[in-house]
Amino acid sequence: MRKLKQVLMAGFAAAMVSSSVGQALADEVDFMSWTVAEETGKEIVGKMAAGFEEKTGNKVAFQGYAWGEMNKNYILRARSNTLPDVGQSQGRLLPVIGNIDQLQDFNEVIGREELLNIFDEGFLSMGEVNGKQVALPWITGTIGMVANLEVLEKAGISEVPTTVEEFKAALEQVRDKVPNSVPLGLATKNNNSILLDYMTWVWIFGGDPLTADGKPAVNSPEAVAALEFMADAVKNRLAAPEIDRPDARRLFAHGATAFYIDAPQALSFARKLSGRGEEIDAVVKPVKAPVLKEGDTPVSMQWGHVLVLFGDENGKPDSAAVEWIKYLLSTDVLVPYATDQSVLPATKAGIASEAVKSNTYLADWAASAVSPRRNSIASLENGAQISDIIGAEVQAAVLGMKSPQQAADDMQSKLEAAM
Repeated sequence: MRKLKQVLMAGFAAAMVSSSVGQALADEVDFMSWTVAEETGKEIVGKMAAGFEEKTGNKVAFQGYAWGEMNKNYILRARSNTLPDVGQSQGRLLPVIGNIDQLQDFNEVIGREELLNIFDEGFLSMGEVNGKQVALPWITGTIGMVANLEVLEKAGISEVPTTVEEFKAALEQVRDKVPNSVPLGLATKNNNSILLDYMTWVWIFGGDPLTADGKPAVNSPEAVAALEFMADAVKNRLAAPEIDRPDARRLFAHGATAFYIDAPQALSFARKLSGRGEEIDAVVKPVKAPVLKEGDTPVSMQWGHVLVLFGDENGKPDSAAVEWIKYLLSTDVLVPYATDQSVLPATKAGIASEAVKSNTYLADWAASAVSPRRNSIASLENGAQISDIIGAEVQAAVLGMKSPQQAADDMQSKLEAAM
């Protein structure tokens, strides 16, 4: 990609706040994304690309892939020297691609001080790998619990349960009073999805799959108790086998599931998959995860989408690729995108915007995310292998092929060998 002929901004902060982008020679930016391949996102991202072209004269060429195919394509394209200019990723996916040589460090492209003017340091950490700022946060939130208030009403439940004991009782009530329901949309297939549910429930029961020094602890009493809960849920028809996150979203949208965990985009999925649009908004309620005992801190997991930049020719503040990133992160572009996707914008200015502060759903989500934790497994170099080990043993337990204790012990020995 050739350089642009003019410096477009006096400073990156001004670009974010005002989204003013100067004139430049026409250029084309290759943007690799899973959002442009999804029904819930491709239209609005297309409109953003059209706005960018109108403002700068530069075009955006989309390369859409499914979320699960992104890292594989990044690695293959790195080998064939066909990487895009800009790409979409997630903090938990970055360790897999973080060592690609063509990946640019935003601390050098933009400058650390300037980045801290735009983003909270905690959000910036989503894009850090080995001391480099290889990605900038785009949209953010947590992975947390969502309740379907219509399903709860049909089951005669007037208050969202707060403890595990109350939660289980509510699931039983849904099972018995809502025909053909799957009360808890627990992920029981797809190792990447299983991992998130498993980690959440282990945290709820007071454990952690990894100790503070990074050693596996999946056969601790707390972790075994969490696995027993998950297995019992399937055995007692409170959850179901062969459920992935997309399945849970459809069941939830069609009034067959009371609770499941997801990112804040749960609202957008419910609108689209239910066919009800914004009519369903009052039904989708972000709630705190149940706690083992009163006084425990509800758990949730850090989540967000980030933007990466490839190619030395793009690693200049005035390149068309950097201008596309600036445009996506400018307040008047980012905030409408984030609220359309039912998520939080990652910039300080975006979070402080009136559109976000007045959004009931996002305010409820923020209130339910008390102390989000980092997905420590995703940041491991062999995180994919670890996820596969955990997923296989969790499946063995929930499908009744092994007792939870045996599955936990086998998981422990395999993880010790892998780590």
